[in-house]
Amino acid sequence: MKKILLPVLVPSLIMTGFAEAATVYSNKEGTKLDLYGRVEAKIGNEWTTEHNSAANLTGRLGVDAQQKIDDTFTVLGKMEWQVNTQKNDTESSDDTWKIRYAYAGVEANKYGKAMIGRTRNPMYQWMSITDRYMNFTSNVYSNWVGTRIDSSYQWNRQDGTIQYEYLGHNVDLRAAYLMGNGAGDSTVDNGYMGSLGYTIKTTLFDKALTIKPVIAWQKLTKDPKNTTLSGNYTDYIQEGVGVRVSYDKAYLGVNVGKQKYERLNASDRKYDALDTLAEYWFTKQVALRGGYSQLIEKENDDYAHRKQWLIEAEYKLKKDIHLSTTYIRDERDDYESPENLWVLGVRYDF
Repeated sequence: MKKILLPVLVPSLIMTGFAEAATVYSNKEGTKLDLYGRVEAKIGNEWTTEHNSAANLTGRLGVDAQQKIDDTFTVLGKMEWQVNTQKNDTESSDDTWKIRYAYAGVEANKYGKAMIGRTRNPMYQWMSITDRYMNFTSNVYSNWVGTRIDSSYQWNRQDGTIQYEYLGHNVDLRAAYLMGNGAGDSTVDNGYMGSLGYTIKTTLFDKALTIKPVIAWQKLTKDPKNTTLSGNYTDYIQEGVGVRVSYDKAYLGVNVGKQKYERLNASDRKYDALDTLAEYWFTKQVALRGGYSQLIEKENDDYAHRKQWLIEAEYKLKKDIHLSTTYIRDERDDYESPENLWVLGVRYDF
């Protein structure tokens, strides 16, 4: 069975969800400063290299700022950090503050907003359809099968991003150009991303029904001569289509996607992805959700495939206090046996 270190797994498990900001400063000139964050504790089985149960505490802290210029334009700024506790009670550069978002931009009424920096890129409009678990984030959107979930703090976040977003008339349009940040070991030299969603609202048997289909696409390029990066790929292309459906107390999300790695002096690697989620709120405090996801390499099904089953129960003690338990079952042919994980979590958003 593959061994997974707790400090690597835990920060990745908390990538789902949003905190509610509290205004800590505002004035008549249109300046506003919001502070938000999260504190979260996890307990799980087989999290250590000795396959023992373990616990960890982590969280986030963010600042949103805006300055109103006139009745049309507003300047925006955002900084958000991932906050980790120490690894094995030792000092490490991996166990301090990690920047998740850092961008500045301008928003115009009715015309959308433009940003530059490390943003939540356009692909997330598609991926967020199934990103609703308290203790889990699906990693079928990446071909790496070394962990149950993507452990990168920059998942859907790259430096040097110029991004535009428009939301109006039921249309959700997002587009971005990635310039890279000039670092010698930057994963991406440049790239393009785009997503488009359209919201349909109606009623069925006197209850609200909302349907939102989404399409997404990205192409990223890097220098294959950069030997500090694995894979020797030159271009990475990802395509996705999905739909979210909300009806009364129920929710359903389905995503399908394709990935292609074009490699230098080697054949391309291609993957098919599927991610599903169903959710039902029995009361305003109690929810049950679950789903199935898979990532399979087209030409090599016996080696690079991941299949996952999820089930999770959530109880809202208060509006911003969440108690949850999650069961994750992995089936991967490239390891000795399926892996199973129980997670108990408590989260406080502020």
